[in-house]
Amino acid sequence: MSPSEKDDRVKQFKEYVQALNKQFLEWATKQWERSPTRFWSTGMQDYLRTVAKVRREFSDVLADDDNNIGRNSGQTTPGGTPPPPPGSEKQPPKYEPQLSLTPFCNTKVIHFIRHGEGFHNVGYSQNLDARLTERGWDQAHALGRHMYSQQPTAGVQLVVVSPMARTLETAAGIFGIDPSLCAFDPPTMLMAAQDAQWKVRTAHGGLSLRPGVKLVAQELCRERLGPSQCDKRQALEDAQRQFPGVDFSLIESELDLSWEAGKVESESRVVVRGFNFLAWLMQRPETNIAVVTHSAFLWFTLTCFGNEFAKPVRENLQRWYENCEMRTLVLSDGGGMGVPDKTWFRGGEAYAEPQKGLLPNVKEKGKGSLLSAMRTAWQGGVKSSNS
Repeated sequence: MSPSEKDDRVKQFKEYVQALNKQFLEWATKQWERSPTRFWSTGMQDYLRTVAKVRREFSDVLADDDNNIGRNSGQTTPGGTPPPPPGSEKQPPKYEPQLSLTPFCNTKVIHFIRHGEGFHNVGYSQNLDARLTERGWDQAHALGRHMYSQQPTAGVQLVVVSPMARTLETAAGIFGIDPSLCAFDPPTMLMAAQDAQWKVRTAHGGLSLRPGVKLVAQELCRERLGPSQCDKRQALEDAQRQFPGVDFSLIESELDLSWEAGKVESESRVVVRGFNFLAWLMQRPETNIAVVTHSAFLWFTLTCFGNEFAKPVRENLQRWYENCEMRTLVLSDGGGMGVPDKTWFRGGEAYAEPQKGLLPNVKEKGKGSLLSAMRTAWQGGVKSSNS
């Protein structure tokens, strides 16, 4: 990029940021006048999502750690200090960690997965509820081998999948297994075998469900609704027949009532839907969850998070997902939603009398009541072992 082109890019970047901040200021002023006692969360989410877009578009002129354009563009810094001449760069600033702590019981490990390559990705976007190409199936099987080769991803308890055919097939390719290789009998059929249809569907044998995993279809994590037929899901009856190992009980309508020809779902609606989906995940009892979903849904949802992080962390969280790409994130809720903390030990008096730590319901009325409770618990254990 020539110096004049860099200057133009920097000027354009400044204009973008100035226009964005002016628009946000006007919106905030109106909100203060109209709704001074309400939270402005939705507007903040829109602002941060737009910030992520601008950062991505102008990454060639931005510094590594902020929207400071001085170091990468040859321009002066916002404070007016010119950059050091070539060959005399100062040492990089000392690393400063950005640490945070969240109780373990208020977190979940989420493996976000985009579907494999579909026919709509190679030019056939008018196919109803696009399915995987042969390459897409290969990608899904490769990801399955990767996931079950390491402990963090091999311990998935729940798979939440968009009800679209391409995500259902991807989930089957990852978490399914050839029935002839099943060591359990009878195997649970995850996906029925299917024949090839030219430029529409790839032939594939039936797949059984791996033990210990359950699949649930959830419409909240479907792709952004668009004008193409590829984003309109097939009838629920057809999906249930093709994927008998998937729980479709959360899908409310037989036909796709959300999709309308020629209409595009707004970005803000996708963001709200994404937040509702994450809140739903936090309410689940499982703590190790895989989500098989779509690129635009992931983009609009995840770019609202991590804008305060350093660039490498932020980009790892926010960058666009490739076909069948998986990234593992930790979802936390500082508001208190989570599962019971089974790792907690109450301590206190249990230090002096360790047995007390195992009897959380004992009401101490003196040493005699404790011994009585311990004796009752011990007798119950003996009876259970003899029965």
